Amino acid sequence: MKKVLLSLLIATMMATVAWAQEWERPRAWSGYETNRFWDNWEIAAGGGASMLQLSKNMNDEPGKFFDRVGWNANISATKWIVPVLGMRLRVDGGEFQNYSFDQPKYGNKIFKTPYLYVHGDILINMSNWIGGYKPDRIYSAVSYMGFGYTAMSWTDKSAGDYNGEYAFTSGLLNKFHITPQWDIELDLRTWIFRERSLPAEITSGNTYAISLSATVGVAYRFNQRVWTPAYPQVVVDGYIAAIVGLEQEIIALDEALIVAANDIKTLEADNSKLTNDIAVMKSNESKMEQKATCDSTCENVVFFTIGEATLTDYGRASLDSFISNMECRNTPIVVTGYADKETGSSARNEQLSMQRAECVTQYLMENGISEERITTNWVGDTEAAFTTPDTPIVNRCVTIR
Repeated sequence: MKKVLLSLLIATMMATVAWAQEWERPRAWSGYETNRFWDNWEIAAGGGASMLQLSKNMNDEPGKFFDRVGWNANISATKWIVPVLGMRLRVDGGEFQNYSFDQPKYGNKIFKTPYLYVHGDILINMSNWIGGYKPDRIYSAVSYMGFGYTAMSWTDKSAGDYNGEYAFTSGLLNKFHITPQWDIELDLRTWIFRERSLPAEITSGNTYAISLSATVGVAYRFNQRVWTPAYPQVVVDGYIAAIVGLEQEIIALDEALIVAANDIKTLEADNSKLTNDIAVMKSNESKMEQKATCDSTCENVVFFTIGEATLTDYGRASLDSFISNMECRNTPIVVTGYADKETGSSARNEQLSMQRAECVTQYLMENGISEERITTNWVGDTEAAFTTPDTPIVNRCVTIR
């Protein structure tokens, strides 16, 4: 039985190590907030089988193996201090079943020995230690060692003078996490005490007796059940500095948005002013066209926008009026292109006056004036069509005589 339990213990611990190595190792116990006194408590109850081993060799025990299996029941309360370390107070009660080593004197029968064992244990969560703390871990292997007091055969008058002894215990607690509150536990335990506390009928003459037990139970965790990570001060300071930096960046962005909004308002005002200026300019050009047409000695004048050689609506209307008046005549027509001396280079103005003259000539031809009647000239900015105070505007034109 001892070999079976020992093999099971070794296999369980090896499986725990192998399972833990498959995962990234988080922190085991350092770096977690210290819990309050009533946090991380659990209570448990269980029951199962126990056996008393008196001889040095299990095969030397009198009687059949299963005849010597008794029962065990237990209750306990555990306080976990950190994810790896806990303390437990446990009470075990049960009954041993043994044959006498001196059967000629006591007979070949089973003697039942009740016992009560109260002990305190130190628990080490091997899974958290090896694999790091994980609140959602399904299986945990918890080893423990403890010390307590055992009382036996208090109803048996045949016992010696020692009905109780101090005892040492150790074992492996296998915890299966099924809900946030509940665990199923398989407890494999051994405890050792002096044999003199047993009834005389079953003593073997050895100094110590060993008890082996295997129990199944449930445990309930209440109040705070998990551990809250705690960060080193240097990390906290880093987070605070990062937050302050982000706040400063937000303030800077707010200020930039205010400046951008003011710039947009300024641009909108400039755009509105420019729109008004363009409208005034177009109005002045229209008035100057009408004035020049009425006051000039030429037959017709077509005005152009600064830097342009395409007809405006006013220009086409003026040409249409001129063409309607010339249809009944057969006189020659002289088209002369001009440019504004105040803007542009001489070469550019020469080209611009040519393009304007050719544009008007093309329009006349498209609208019924024969090419033979038209003479096309251009003078760039070397000559002015008009010498009024508004010369820069009115000299952007083509005259038709």
